[in-house]
Amino acid sequence: MEPFDLREFQDLNLGEGVEGMADLYLKVAKAAEKLVEASYAEASGFKAGDEKTAYCRYEFPIDIELIARYLEMTIEKKSLNREEPRSFSRILGIITSQNGRAVVVVDNEVSYKTQRYTIANAIGRFLLNQTETSLKCSYAIPLIPQSMEEIAADVIALFLLLPMKAFKDEFMHYLERCGNDRPLDVDAWLVYLGNKSQVTQFNLAIGYQQMKQVLCYQRQSDFKNSGFDISIIFDDPYDIIYA
Repeated sequence: MEPFDLREFQDLNLGEGVEGMADLYLKVAKAAEKLVEASYAEASGFKAGDEKTAYCRYEFPIDIELIARYLEMTIEKKSLNREEPRSFSRILGIITSQNGRAVVVVDNEVSYKTQRYTIANAIGRFLLNQTETSLKCSYAIPLIPQSMEEIAADVIALFLLLPMKAFKDEFMHYLERCGNDRPLDVDAWLVYLGNKSQVTQFNLAIGYQQMKQVLCYQRQSDFKNSGFDISIIFDDPYDIIYA
C-alpha cells in the first residue's frame, strides 16, 4: 500500500468547490422562494406583478399541494407497494407528465411528512424537465438514486419545504425563546424544526446542511458586495442565528 499523501486534500481546492456549490444552491433557494411566494399570492387572489404579492405571508409548514396546484399538477394518493412487499426500496411516488401537464401518484400508506416530501420531489422533477414533452419516473427510498437528476430534484424539494426567509424567521424566534437555556441543544432544535416544517428527519438532515451553506454564502456575499461595510452584519435582524 502506498503511503498516504497529506497534500491530496490540499490539491483538491475543496474550498472553491464548496463555494461554487453554495452559489448554485443559493440560486435554487431564491427561485424556490419565488415559486412559494407566487403560489401563495395566487391562492390569496393576487396577480403576478401585483405589489401586494410582496406582503403575502406564509409560514411553516409550507402547503406543498398548493404549490403543485399552482403548477397545474394533479395529486392522487393510493397504495403503491403491495405487489412488491419484499423490496428493500419503497416506491413513494410516481410522476407522469405529458405536454406540461403532470400527475403525481403518492403512496398513501406512508407518513404525512413523507407524502409531503414525495410531492415536493415530484415538483422538482417536473421543473427540471420542462423542455420534455413527456416524463415518467418514480421516487423511492432508502436505496441510492440511479441518476443525479433525482438528487437535483431533492435540492429543489428541500428549498420549497424550507424557504430561506421562513427558516430564518423560525430559527430566530426559536433562539429568542431559548433564553438562558444555553448552549443550544442541536438535536432538540432539529426535532422541533422537523415537526414545525413537517419534513422527515431523513430529508431534514440533508436540507439543513444545504441551508447552512446557502445562508453562510449569502451573508458573505452581501458583506463583500457592500464593500465590507460592517454595518451590514451589525444591522442584520437575523444576526442571532449566525455563529
